[in-house]
Amino acid sequence: MGVEFKIIKELKSSLPKLIQVKDLKFKFDLKRGAKDFDNLDAIINVTFGDLSFRLIIEVSVHNSLPVFIQKISRLKSVCRHNDEVPVILARYLSPQRRELCHNEGVFFIDLSGNVYLQYNTFYVERVGFPNKFPEKRNGRNPFSDKASLILRAILKEGEHLWGIREMAEETGLNPGYVSRIAGELEKRNYIVRTKSKLRLRSPEGILDDWVRAYNLKKNRLFRFFCMTKSSSDILAKLSKIEIPGDVGYALSVQAGASLISPHSVFKEVHVYVRNQKDIEYFKKQLKLSSADQGANLVIMLPYYKKSVFFDSRIVTNLCVVSDIQLYLDLYDYPIRGREQAEHLFDKQLKELFPKVNSK
Repeated sequence: MGVEFKIIKELKSSLPKLIQVKDLKFKFDLKRGAKDFDNLDAIINVTFGDLSFRLIIEVSVHNSLPVFIQKISRLKSVCRHNDEVPVILARYLSPQRRELCHNEGVFFIDLSGNVYLQYNTFYVERVGFPNKFPEKRNGRNPFSDKASLILRAILKEGEHLWGIREMAEETGLNPGYVSRIAGELEKRNYIVRTKSKLRLRSPEGILDDWVRAYNLKKNRLFRFFCMTKSSSDILAKLSKIEIPGDVGYALSVQAGASLISPHSVFKEVHVYVRNQKDIEYFKKQLKLSSADQGANLVIMLPYYKKSVFFDSRIVTNLCVVSDIQLYLDLYDYPIRGREQAEHLFDKQLKELFPKVNSK
């Protein structure tokens, strides 16, 4: 049973500390394959005074949102009797995952100390405990620079069926590498295989997991002041520069979004460049001066060196990163970033995969 069984064993030893309720008694049933509960991870028979009920346990070991949603759906489908309480068990559940359980009428226990259980008059809720189990990188990371090229291509063509070699040609990656990453995407329920072709399964799940793995601050940021009246004037000056072919750039964050799906007022222009030489080029062309405070132009050297410019495009004579990259950069940007990201999703991204069933 592997990791799931280890988590259940850890629960057996720590449950009295997790739920400190006097006269509460537990009895674990680890027999798998019982009628109506085939392949569930465990059943815990509970007695408390005159109450008697069963915790139907499904263990969550993956960070993938689609897999988590699938487990919740399975729990809800197998709990058919009044004395059956559906419970997600994990080493740690984030506030977002705990909220999802609440919303779906499913309870939870995590080994870090967060508990939410209710049956009749029995009620326990203890939350706010930090993760006691720092995440170890298991398997291949689909959100790494190179691997993310595959996600970007799949999300761009939401209804397309991709062959491995076709994907390799689209992304410039080795077919063997594409095949290995595809296996990881399948395991996370991001994609499914249809007649040996790859098909997008959960676009919103991918984006939800991706923004939690992504951090705009991993880019190297260089802050400058450009002598202009407004951020729109910076864009106007930038659009008039004749940029040579060996200089690469693309706008992102609020400035990029303003050209694709405008929604928020902004005071800083963010632009990706490929290397230090490009920074020097724009410093000279725009007559920039370094500014720790009062900066209105931020030049970024990307940590996504291979993929950040994937699917970038020209809009009103300015290069802008893809909608996917815009969404990632905006999501946790402190100044109205989440609001702009959600607007971008509704107006642009959602149309990339209109007929895909993300559940």
